[in-house]
Amino acid sequence: MAERLEDVVNIGPALAHDLRAIGITDLDALRELGAAEAWIRMHASGCHDCLSSLLALEGAVRGVRWMQISAADRDAVVIAAREKLAAATPAHA
Repeated sequence: MAERLEDVVNIGPALAHDLRAIGITDLDALRELGAAEAWIRMHASGCHDCLSSLLALEGAVRGVRWMQISAADRDAVVIAAREKLAAATPAHA
């Protein structure tokens, strides 16, 4: 059974609201999309969530507090998401 967003580790009411704004209504949907893609979609929709939100989402997908993700893994998640975001953002002329 899919968990309510507010019941998932690292996700509070504000982050749950932002996730619902992009069509993610439960943990299964977040896991299917992935943390980085969810964060990029939130960013694109105007939520402009910070990197802490990205790490919170990654921890939620993994089922752990984001602080339990190793520093190397956190760095890799951030770098990959920034690269993906840069590729998705049109260059300004």
